[in-house]
Amino acid sequence: MTKRSPVLCLFVISGFCFFTGVSSLFHIIELLKNYEDAKSYCREMYTDLATVRNIADMNDLVTAAASASATIVRAWIGLETGAVWKWHWTLPEHQLVYSNWREGEPQIKNQDACAAMDQHGKWFESDCEDKRGFVCHGNGGSIGHFFVANLTSWRAAQNHCRGLSSDLVSISSAEVNEAVLRVSLSQKVWIGLFKDPWMWSDGSSSSFRDWKPGQPNYRKDQNCVAAVFKDGGKWNDLKCQGARKFVCQGVSPLTSTTTQTTTETTTTTQLSTTTTTEVTSTTTQTTTQKTTTVQMSTSTTTIETTPTTQPNTTTLTTELITPNTTYTAYSTLSTTLSNVTTDTISASTTPMGTSAQNTTQLSYPTSTETSPSSPAGNLILIQQSMTWIEAMGYCREHHNDLVHITTKDIQEKVAEKAKNATSPYVWLGIRYTCNFDFWFWTKSTSGCYQNWAPGEGTDGTYDCGVTGAIQATGGQQWVGLPETEKLNFICSTCPD
Repeated sequence: MTKRSPVLCLFVISGFCFFTGVSSLFHIIELLKNYEDAKSYCREMYTDLATVRNIADMNDLVTAAASASATIVRAWIGLETGAVWKWHWTLPEHQLVYSNWREGEPQIKNQDACAAMDQHGKWFESDCEDKRGFVCHGNGGSIGHFFVANLTSWRAAQNHCRGLSSDLVSISSAEVNEAVLRVSLSQKVWIGLFKDPWMWSDGSSSSFRDWKPGQPNYRKDQNCVAAVFKDGGKWNDLKCQGARKFVCQGVSPLTSTTTQTTTETTTTTQLSTTTTTEVTSTTTQTTTQKTTTVQMSTSTTTIETTPTTQPNTTTLTTELITPNTTYTAYSTLSTTLSNVTTDTISASTTPMGTSAQNTTQLSYPTSTETSPSSPAGNLILIQQSMTWIEAMGYCREHHNDLVHITTKDIQEKVAEKAKNATSPYVWLGIRYTCNFDFWFWTKSTSGCYQNWAPGEGTDGTYDCGVTGAIQATGGQQWVGLPETEKLNFICSTCPD
C-alpha cells in the first residue's frame, strides 16, 4: 500500500538541469525483512529507506501507515548508528555554526548528552535526564523566545515546546545567545543542542528525532530504528536482524509502460514582434521493463519577444499508460529574442529514471544563449573578489559566462584552476531558486553532473538569494553560499 504526497525530483526541462530535495513520498512495504535487506529493497525499487526531516514528514508517515491494508505495528525507517557522535540543534535546518562552550566543555565521551546554558550564558554538557527549566524557540510571529520554569528532563522539555508548535531554542549567533540569557533570567536552562551517533541511510543531515519515552536505550546491537505506530509513530532502537515491515521513500519506477508521443505546432502572425525559428532534436522512444524515455521531435514554430503567450509555442504531449494509471505531461517550449527574459515552461516533473508524475509551472529569468557547456580548458580564474551577480556580469562582459560544470572532466579542470584562488570558495554559474526549491545552471546547459559537499545541494536547506561555489582546496566540492559574499570566480571563455 502506498501513500503518495506531492513530489519534485531531479528533472530536465528544455536543456535545464534542476536539482531538488528528496520529497516525503513514503511507501509502506508490507514485506518482512531485516534492516539491511529492507534498505537494499528500497534502494532498488525506490530511493532509500525513509528519512523523516520534520514534524510534517512525521505526520505523512503516520498517515501512510494508517492507510496500509493491514495494521502496521512497527516498521523500519532509515535511521542507523554511525561511527561518530555529533552535536545537533533540534531545529533540522539549523547548522552548528556558532558555539559558546565554557572552559573544558564539551566532554569527549561517546554517550547521549544534552546541552544547557549556565547563568553566564556559557554552554555545558549534561545528562539529558537532569531536571531544569528551558527556553523554547520563537514561532517567527509576535512571540519571541520564551522561558519555561518547570524543572524537567531535556526530552520532556522538547516535547513541551513541540506541543506549542515550537522546539527547544537553537542559537546561531552571539546576539541570539544573549537574548536567550536574558529571557532565562540568568538561570541554568536547557537549550536545543544534543549529541547522538545516529545517521540517515540516504546520507541526509537532518537532526529531527522523535523517540519514544526512554528511547533510544542503546542496548547491545540495537543499531537500527523503527517507527512504532501504536505509539503515534515514535521511534525505537532495535536489533537490525529483526524481520519487520518497512518504509521506503522516493518515486517507484514503473514496471511496464506504453508511450505515445505526438508533436503539435501552433503558429500565429497576430503579434507585432515575432520571428520564426526551427527547434530541432531527435525523437527516441525506448520502452524497457522499468523506464520509458522520450525526447522531443523536430518542429517549426513562431516565437514572440515575450514568450509567455500560448499560441507561440511548440507543445510536446507525452502519455504514459500503466495498468492502473495514465499520466499525461505537456512540455511548452519557447525561445527568447532579448538579452534576458522570462520563459514560462509547462512540463512534467520527471524524476530521473522514471516516468512523468506531475505538471509544474516554472517562471525564471534565463539567458538567451543556448551554447553547450564550457569546453574543458577554456577557463580563466579571476582573482578579484566580487558578489555572485557582479561576477556573472564581469564574465559576460569580458569573456562568456560563469563556468558551468556538467561533466567530471570540467570538474577536474575547474578544481585545478580553483587551487590558485585567493578566497576559500570560487563562484560557479549555478543558482538556487527558493520559489521552486531546485538548483539550475544560468544557461540552458545539458547534463546533470553533480559534486555537492555533504549536506549541500539536494540535501541542503537554503534561504533565497543563494548561489553555488566550489571549494578552493580540500575535496573541492560544491556548496551553497549567499550571493552577496565576495569571492574569486571562474569564467568560461569562447573557443579560439
